[in-house]
Amino acid sequence: MKKLIPLILIGFVACNQKSSEPDSEPETSITHTKTMVYAVDLNSVFHEDLNDENFSDIAPLTQQLVSDVLNGKLKAFDPVSEEILTAEQVKSLLQFTDTIWFENEETGDKSIDILERDYTKDFFGLTFKEQWSYNAEGSIIERKVLGLAPRIPVYSSQGGELRGYTSAFWVKYE
Repeated sequence: MKKLIPLILIGFVACNQKSSEPDSEPETSITHTKTMVYAVDLNSVFHEDLNDENFSDIAPLTQQLVSDVLNGKLKAFDPVSEEILTAEQVKSLLQFTDTIWFENEETGDKSIDILERDYTKDFFGLTFKEQWSYNAEGSIIERKVLGLAPRIPVYSSQGGELRGYTSAFWVKYE
């Protein structure tokens, strides 16, 4: 037993000694990620925070995007249910008949205007969905496009006033 105690003590002391190698430093590469969704039109920006950007050259991008969806090269997704849309469903979203009711305030007479809308080549903008990542170590911001959505106008059925814009469908790039 006397021979065993010195061996135990040597083992105990060896285990408690610090290594001469430096400890590995904890990872300081903290990345913050946020999903950004913003809309731009063909001439300017809808989103106030991005008003210094020039997006006037997105018309060819939008035309190609819609063309690829209608030709079946890209999948389109419903903006609400996120279900896959066929090329025919997308075409019906972009080409449709719009009925607008008008009422003459003085006489009370009502009239109807029927308009053929075609947004397959006439665009108002794009909605971008991007993942923005900020790496604190290198002060680097990276952007990854998650989806694009062509924007089309929405008009009221009473009087035909422009109510705003909506995303017709999404093309996802995740």
